[in-house]
Amino acid sequence: MSAVVTGGANAMAPIVVVGGGIAGLATALGLHARGVRCVVAESAREIVPLGVGINLLPHGVRVLTELGLADALAEVAIETRAIEYRARDGRLIHSDPRGRHAGLPFPQLSIHRGNLHTVLYRALIERHGEDAIRPGLRLRGVERRGAFVHACFEDRRHGGELRFDTEGLIGADGVMSSVRAALHPGEPPPRGSGIVMYRGLTWAKPMLDGRTMVIAGVHEHKVVLYPVRPPRRDGLQLINWVAEHGERFGGDDAAGDWNRPVDRATVAALFADCRFDFADVPALVRAAEVCLSYPMVDRDPIDAWVDGRIALIGDAAHPMYPIGANGSSQALLDAEAIAECVAADPRDLPAAFAAFQARRLATANAVVLANRARGPEKLLQLADERLAAGPSADGEPILSSEAIDAVTMGYRRTAGFERESLEAMARRPRLWPQARTAAVPRSGT
Repeated sequence: MSAVVTGGANAMAPIVVVGGGIAGLATALGLHARGVRCVVAESAREIVPLGVGINLLPHGVRVLTELGLADALAEVAIETRAIEYRARDGRLIHSDPRGRHAGLPFPQLSIHRGNLHTVLYRALIERHGEDAIRPGLRLRGVERRGAFVHACFEDRRHGGELRFDTEGLIGADGVMSSVRAALHPGEPPPRGSGIVMYRGLTWAKPMLDGRTMVIAGVHEHKVVLYPVRPPRRDGLQLINWVAEHGERFGGDDAAGDWNRPVDRATVAALFADCRFDFADVPALVRAAEVCLSYPMVDRDPIDAWVDGRIALIGDAAHPMYPIGANGSSQALLDAEAIAECVAADPRDLPAAFAAFQARRLATANAVVLANRARGPEKLLQLADERLAAGPSADGEPILSSEAIDAVTMGYRRTAGFERESLEAMARRPRLWPQARTAAVPRSGT
C-alpha cells in the first residue's frame, strides 16, 4: 500500500501517526520494531531540532533503551546525579539522588529537546527509510468510515491536500491537538495555572558538579536550572534555565502565547533576587541568545482517549504542568504501550486501542492531578512555610526525612518510577537486540 497520494483519490495507508514530535517518533519506532507498518504525518514543513531542555525520568529512559538508543543518547545527554530542592535564598532543602545514582537500573537524563528529537528522527529514517515520516502535512479533518478512518491533510510543502483511508490513526499532535478536537468538539482551551515560564539556554561555567538539577524558590517565583550538554573544550556547559513567576499558582486563567520572545533585561530584573553561590540567574538570563515565554498550562483529564480506530497519546491525551519532569516520560510510556497493544492484536485495532487506554489512562491522569498539587515540588512550599515560622535550631533540617519521603516517594509511586516498578521493568524481555542498561553519558566520568 502506498502511504500517500496527491490529488483527488484517497490513499490506502498503514497506521497514521499524526505528529512527529517525541511521542510520535517513539511510537513509530516501537510499531516498526514490532512488525507493524505506520507512517508519521508531521505539520512542520522541515524537520529541524527545536526547543530547550527537558528531563527524562528512568522509566522514560528505559523505553528509549529498549528502542536501541542508549548509545546515541549518551553522546548528547547528561546523566543527572541529583535534584536539589532549595529555598528562596538558595538554602538546601533536600538533595534527591536520581536514576543510577539512587541505585535504580536506569538513569535520569537531562537533554536538549532538539538533540532527543534528532536521535529519534535519525533512528526512524535509518531503520525504515525517508518515507517513514512525511513533513508538511497539517491535519484538516478526521472522519470515521466503518472499518477505516478518513483523514484529510493540507500539504504545506507542495500545495493541495492529501487524503488517507487508514485502519488506525494515532494523535500525537500535542497540547493543541487537532485529533483531540475531533474526538472532543467543544472542549475548552488549555487551562492556565497563573504562572508564566521564561525559558532559555546559556553557555556558562558548570553549575555545582555539572550533573545536578536545581529547583529553588516557591511556585509563584521559582527557578529551575540544569545542564543539557557535556562541557565544550573551553569548559563551558549549556545550562537550561526556567524562571517562573505569577500571582498565584493554581489560578484558572486563560493561557497566553507560546514561544513569545521577551526582553532579557526585564526578566533578569524580575529575578534579581536569584543570585546564588552556585548560579547567578540574572546573569544567565542576560547572556542567553533569546528568552521565550510560555504559559504553564494543562487540560482537565478526560476519560476517553480512544474512539474506535482513533487514539490519543502524549500531550494530546494528557497535557500536564511541567512539574516533576514527567511530561516526556509519560509520553514515551504511551508510545511503548500503544505499540505493544497494537502488536498483540494487529487485526483488531479498536480492541488494541482500548487495551492501550485501559493500561495507561488512569496513571497518566493521576500524574496530571498530582502536578496540579505541585508534585514533588510541594517540598518548596512546605519549606517556605517552615522557614516563615521562625529559625530552626542549629543543625536541624528544614524538613524532616519523614516529610520529604512522604512527598517524593508518593509522587514516584503515582508516576510509576519507584524502585519496585523499575526493577520489574528491567527484567522484561528485550525488544531490541542491542538493548541494555543505558550507557553512561560522557559527563558521567
